[in-house]
Parts: sequence; structure tokens; C-alpha cells
Amino acid sequence: MSPLNILLAGVLFTLIGIALGIVTGLLPGIHVNTVSFILLSSQTQILVVVALLTSIFSPTVELLLAFVSVMIIGCAVAHTFLNFIPSTYLGVPEGDTALSVLPAHRMTLSGRGYEAVKASAVGSLYAVFFSLLLIIPAKLAIESIYEPIMTIFPYILISIVGMLIMREGEDLLHVKPKLIALGIFTLSGILGVILLLSSNLYNLFWSPYQPTGVNPSSAMLFPLFTGLFGSSNLLISLMDDVEIPEQIVKDVKIELSRKKTIRGTVTGTLAGSLVGVLPGITAASATAITNLGKDDGEASVREYIISVSAVDTACAFFTLIALFVMMRARSGAMVAVLQLNQAYIEPWRHSLTPPWFFALLLFSVTLSSLVAYILTIKFAKSLSTLHHRINYNLLSKSILIMVTLLVFILTGPLGILVLLVSTFIGLIPPLSGARRVHLMGCLIVPILIYYFSLGNLILSYVGL
Repeated sequence: MSPLNILLAGVLFTLIGIALGIVTGLLPGIHVNTVSFILLSSQTQILVVVALLTSIFSPTVELLLAFVSVMIIGCAVAHTFLNFIPSTYLGVPEGDTALSVLPAHRMTLSGRGYEAVKASAVGSLYAVFFSLLLIIPAKLAIESIYEPIMTIFPYILISIVGMLIMREGEDLLHVKPKLIALGIFTLSGILGVILLLSSNLYNLFWSPYQPTGVNPSSAMLFPLFTGLFGSSNLLISLMDDVEIPEQIVKDVKIELSRKKTIRGTVTGTLAGSLVGVLPGITAASATAITNLGKDDGEASVREYIISVSAVDTACAFFTLIALFVMMRARSGAMVAVLQLNQAYIEPWRHSLTPPWFFALLLFSVTLSSLVAYILTIKFAKSLSTLHHRINYNLLSKSILIMVTLLVFILTGPLGILVLLVSTFIGLIPPLSGARRVHLMGCLIVPILIYYFSLGNLILSYVGL
């Protein structure tokens, strides 16, 4: 295929990926990792479809796999834009408890939900532009300081966890919220250890959809995160039965100075670069750290939204750089890309001459960002206008049923059990007023156990 034909095919499959990103972004509980898991485990069938769509160009197997990867990247990037819409309008609690859930919910309850989504989209788009400027510096930094940092990384991770726990409560002497946060972190950590480090757990693993070439522990991440962050949030909205007020959509401008907009974007992008490269640091924890010391006023809420969106999108961007510089996958999407192309993928060695595959995926990131920005604004405006016609309780129940069925199809009875347990744990933060960031113990604790080589000892002690 000529470079022009490869580029045209890249546009086609990026758009298909964006369509998938609309689904994962707008439906709570459906994540990019779910799509990546399905594409990876059904790669033979997917390759047949891709070959039919590009038959006029007679592509090689290497190119077919690259086009599937372009779909995954388009989906991953579009998801980071669109997923803020259900986060803003679904799972909105009563006014008295809004402070404990999401800043965007506060704006929704005051009729500013569309502005919140608009701020989020701006943060994500600016993060892509800023990340493009950091490609070469990021590559050089990864090559020079990654290994030294990893020698002390477990202690950095422990410090971050401690800092986040100590932030709970009104002051340092307010002990109860800190104990609750520690309990949430510990419970989710125990669940993560059981699911990610125990091999005996999957001896009887069965699901109606039998994936090939996918580790059952990786598949179990779907019900784990769906319960912790998806279904639990929907249940909160069902319990509160809140009525969303009329939303302002005409002549909406983000009420934030240019200085704070840039500050939120820069801090979010830099934090996202760490999330994309270092294991265990999540977007939520990175955003919480970058917002230390800021007041809780209206401007700060908007800056927080821009920052958290920048973290999310920048993370997707920098996981791509980490993949080609270190040949290590730092997200479910990158795991799928690496496994699909492991026979063909070429590492990025020379700064000014990146591999063609990396350049193609970078083009997909840029295109999907521009399209997803436009779609996010349009979808958010439509939803804000039609919100009074939407039965949010019925919608939440429908999504819960659909997600539960999908969990059963992909992960079977064990996945349903994990979904139930993780949902109960995921309900603790909003009901107790704690931050949801502590739920990331499900990944951080297994990572710490791995680094300190305690896995076999702990699992044998508990009989796993």
C-alpha cells in the first residue's frame, strides 16, 4: 500500500474507533478495556472484516493488524472526551451529598452541567496539543530517568497513597475520615490481590463467550472496575432519585480565566504523562495530587474539571509513547496493541525518525481528538436540552441490566460475583463522604506486593 492509501485507511478505522468510543464513553460500565478485550480475543474474525474493508488496497497482515490497532486508539482517545458526559448527568446525588462525589455534579445541580462538560472537552483537547509538544522531551526523559525512578518507585507509590488518605477530613486531627479512606483502600486492595495474583481462582473459569489468548485475571478487570466505578455510581442515583434542574445551554462560556485554564491543562497533562508511564499511579490520584492546596471555590471546580480531563487524555497519549520507547503496555488498550503487533512492532530508537506505525497511531490520536471534541460538545448540548424528557431512573436501571448481562457473557458466574462485591465496595465512598480515588487500592496493593515479592507468601497464607 502507498503512504496515501495507508493514511486513508487510517482515517476510516479511526472513525470506526471513534464510533466505538461513543459507545464506551456514553454508557457507564462499558470501558475501552472491554472493547480491547473483545477485539483481542476475536482477532481472527476482526481481521477478516478489516481485510474485506481494505481489499481494494491488498494490505499485508502487518497492515491489517495496524488498522485494528488504529481502531483501538481511536476508541481510547474518544472515550476520554465522551466519558465525562455520563459522569456529569448520571449518578448525580442529592445536593447535600454532591460534595462527596464529583465537582461536575455540583455544577449540574446548579444548572451548569453543559458548562462542566464543555470545560472537560477543552481540557482534553488542550492536553493533546500540549502533549504533542512534549513527544521528544518525553522520549528522552523516559530513556534517561525511568530506570532510576523505578528503583524507588514502590516508596513513591506508598507516599502518594499516604498523602491522599491524609487529605480526608477537615484537618490532620480529624481521624475518622482517614480511617474510612484507609478501610476503602484496604478492601479494594484485598479484592485486587485475590483477582490479579491468584492463579488457582481461575481453574474453573467459564463464560458463554470463550476468549482465546486472554488471561482470565485480565478479563476480570472488567467486572472489577464496572462495580467499583460504574454500577455503584448508578445505584447512588437510583437511591437518591434526584431531579436534575433545567440546564443552561445558551451562550455558555467557561467561567475561568485564561491563566487558570492553562494552569489546569499543564498540570493535568504533566500528571497524565506520569500516569501513562509509571504503573499504579491513576488519573484520579494524579489529579488529586495536582490540586493540593487549591481552594474549593467555583473557579477551582472548573479548573479541577479541566485538569482531570487533561490527565485522562494525556494518559492515553503517553501510554502510546511508553509502548514504543519501553515496549511496555501501561493500559488495557496498549496491552491489546502490543499483543496484536508483537511480531511486527518496532521500538522507537531515533528521536527524529519514529517508526511508521507510531506515526500512524499518532495521526489517529490527533484526528480522534478533534472529532471527539466536536461530538462531546454536541452530545452534551443535546442531553442538556432534552434532560427533562429522559427518565434517568429507567435509563440507569437499563444500563445496570445491560452491563450485568455483558459481565456474565464475558466473564461468567465468577464475573457476576466480582461485580457484586466490587459494587458494594464502590458504594462506600459516596455513602461515607470519602473520595473514590481510594478504590484504586485494587491495583496499587497488588503492584506493591509484586515489587516487594510478597505475592506467594500472602496467597499461600490465605489458601489461594
